[in-house]
Amino acid sequence: MQGLLTGLVLAALGAGVAGAQTEEVVTLATRPGQSIRVLVQRPAGPALGSVVLIAGGHGNLEISADGRLGWGAPNQLVRTRGLYVVAGYVAAVPDIAAEFKRPGGADEGYRSSAGHARDLGAVIAYLRPQAPPVWLIGTSRGAISVANAAARLSGAERPDGIVVTSGTLMSSRSDSQSAQSTVRGLNRIAVPTLLVGHELDQCRFSPASDAAAFRKLLTGAQRVDVKTLSGGISEGPPCESWAYHGFNGLDQDVVNLVTAWLKTNTPSR
Repeated sequence: MQGLLTGLVLAALGAGVAGAQTEEVVTLATRPGQSIRVLVQRPAGPALGSVVLIAGGHGNLEISADGRLGWGAPNQLVRTRGLYVVAGYVAAVPDIAAEFKRPGGADEGYRSSAGHARDLGAVIAYLRPQAPPVWLIGTSRGAISVANAAARLSGAERPDGIVVTSGTLMSSRSDSQSAQSTVRGLNRIAVPTLLVGHELDQCRFSPASDAAAFRKLLTGAQRVDVKTLSGGISEGPPCESWAYHGFNGLDQDVVNLVTAWLKTNTPSR
């Protein structure tokens, strides 16, 4: 296992979440020459497990040493991390490795790389002794990261299950990347999987209808559930965080749906 903790707690942040410990910045050495910063927050009481929350877009959060986010704060998973903590889970939000970062963005294809999967595996292996089981959750383009990791990882680095919200799942468009077009070995994903969409998602890269087609590709998964939400409000560009794509107005509903599914699929100890 390459995941080694190199900088235990770099900073403590007042996250303002009742029933939660102070958010911390942890630096993990994930593989030779690469490390990532991770925002980690724990519930005040015993944890039900851990969730690793993967932002969409380019994913370059630019987490600073004191825990500030240079990009991505409005992202649906990033902005709701405290709700997962209140629900009883350790919430971890990882940045990406320096080799993938570019000014104002990231390498286009990093999400389907072996290196990125190993980075996420190191986060999972770090959390597993503290608060198992460990779930990997990605939104929008984070679907590629989650599927890639679940297809590649094994042992203590493999997630116990994965969740995708508003995922870029299928490639019916030539100008987009999707989990279907970029992740090798989708049939190797063996863990329980939940696909969540919004029925009115107008982002052309993530229609809720794609979930049914993607589900058929996960032939090795223990189970694949598809859930569709409705309601909320939509503001701004259709593929951004405050549109239906980002479940604007439904944050608690999304967290309730996901955590209920996590509890149902928690493996026996």
